[in-house]
Amino acid sequence: MRFILAIFAFVVATALIGIGIAERTVLLPPSSLSVATTTSDGTPYLYIDSDVLQAESGNQTITLGGSAKVFAAYGRTDDVKAWLNGSSYDSLAYDSQEKALTATPVAAAAEGQANVASGSADPAGSDLWLEEYSTDGAMNRTFNLPAGYSLIVADDGSSPAPNSVQISWPLDDSTPLAVPFLLAGAFFLLAGLVLLLLGLHHLRKSQGPRRKPPALPKGRRFSPSRTNAIESGVGRRGRRSIARSVAVALPVALASSLAFGGSAFATTSPVPEPAPADTAAATSTPTATPTDGPTATPTPVPTSETGPPPAVTEAQLNTILGKISASTSAADAASDPTALAARFTGPALDLRTETYTIRKTFPDYAAPQPIPAGPSSVILPQATESWPRTVFTIAENPDDKTVAPLSMMLIQDTPRSVYKVYYAIGLEPDTTLPPVAPASLGTSRLANDTKLLSETPADVATGYADILALGQASPYFDQFDATGDTLRTSVGVDYKNAKKANIANTASIDFAELPGTGESIALATNQSGAIVALNIRESETAKVVEAGATVSPEGAVKAASGVTSSTKGIEAIYDYQLLFYIPPSGDTAKVRLLGFAQGVLSAKELP
Repeated sequence: MRFILAIFAFVVATALIGIGIAERTVLLPPSSLSVATTTSDGTPYLYIDSDVLQAESGNQTITLGGSAKVFAAYGRTDDVKAWLNGSSYDSLAYDSQEKALTATPVAAAAEGQANVASGSADPAGSDLWLEEYSTDGAMNRTFNLPAGYSLIVADDGSSPAPNSVQISWPLDDSTPLAVPFLLAGAFFLLAGLVLLLLGLHHLRKSQGPRRKPPALPKGRRFSPSRTNAIESGVGRRGRRSIARSVAVALPVALASSLAFGGSAFATTSPVPEPAPADTAAATSTPTATPTDGPTATPTPVPTSETGPPPAVTEAQLNTILGKISASTSAADAASDPTALAARFTGPALDLRTETYTIRKTFPDYAAPQPIPAGPSSVILPQATESWPRTVFTIAENPDDKTVAPLSMMLIQDTPRSVYKVYYAIGLEPDTTLPPVAPASLGTSRLANDTKLLSETPADVATGYADILALGQASPYFDQFDATGDTLRTSVGVDYKNAKKANIANTASIDFAELPGTGESIALATNQSGAIVALNIRESETAKVVEAGATVSPEGAVKAASGVTSSTKGIEAIYDYQLLFYIPPSGDTAKVRLLGFAQGVLSAKELP
């Protein structure tokens, strides 16, 4: 009976192990869902919307081909659409019922032509992208983009975009029953082995020494040889043959069963636990094709419930700052204003360009402060979905013991234009910045005539210019904090009076306030105050008051005017880029100067 049960256990074990192996081989479900399409209209861009990428759960593996070069980048959906505004492109759509991918041409919008003209047709290098990739031939890359992020695909913006696209999502190919089947098979195999051993033990035990047969009654005599023949005859040999055959056959059956069952069990492998279906960012389910780079995982975009998203993320701004630093360093080394204009605009461009001109003939003039490559210590982006966009940042200089941190106001005019430095202002020593919102939330930009502050930005510009000209005699003097204000001491009223006193009697010198050409930029802080960047200008005019006398400019004014001596006079224009903190309305605190940049903007001989 034990042998019958052992054989039954071996049969069941073989069946269970076979089913477990089949679960992980021939019955294994597909590991991914793939859809593909091709385009033929030759548009320069391919747009893959967030809804398409989110149509199925899990990472998105994108395979692109059909062009000499493949460029792909992702950003916020609204930013990608804004960049494409004015260009024709193909937009992908996904039919979840048919499991099909289609491409629909989108015509160029007439209202977007200004956007197209404002920047390059090549999307590579745009400041809107959170990450970008480029390969020759074909691209295969896995993304993990949440809702609100989309992809743009191109060649170089002028050649047709890749016309072959495939999107794959991972499927749950876990087989939860495989392990139970294998374990059950192993249990029955072990049970069969135990029953087999018990049966063998019982069989051997039953084959012990036999009792001596009883004596036969006297009567007919048999010869001893006959008796021995009966006792050791064919019958006994037959019983031993049966026992020996059973003893031989069962081990053979056991070996066969062990060989078959052991081989099947050895070919199985541990089955990974399936990843949660609703946590696409954490899943490690393999996709159908390998990738050529790491999985891209951006910071989640703020939802509409939290207001407009910040113009840039922290990582995005540090990348932009690195580009600005590299471009500016090259322009500074070559004193090339054309190259500088690629990343500078407004008052910052005007002042730095004039510095290049002055240093060509007067190398002792102070060089412009380098733009640090980052990372930024303060990032305050404007929270907006429209353009232009503004970002305030402070970058620490590597030589922070002798060079002040540099604050910058960056502006992006259109989606296709790059962020440019509008103000570049070194901070005052021991400056304490007011608390600002985190970069993940951003802030709002205030109007130049806002009533939310104790002083409007326009009044601050007028008042501070008056203080530089009149000092304590200015009606604005008590509205500004003089503590730590080194600009007053270097170019204020005392400096001007000393310069007037030292000029020869044959000439006169006058100073006048001029309005700055740059716009005031005010970004709200946490206590309802504002960080404000603005610029003012000042003229310095030296005139001849006696016939035959001359005026001889020196230093930077001489280099800027190109005049060594004049019988008429010289006019020099100075530019001041200023950074203030303005308290909120109703606050008794004074307006405080946080930093400044100043220099000669132009000089000429009087007519």
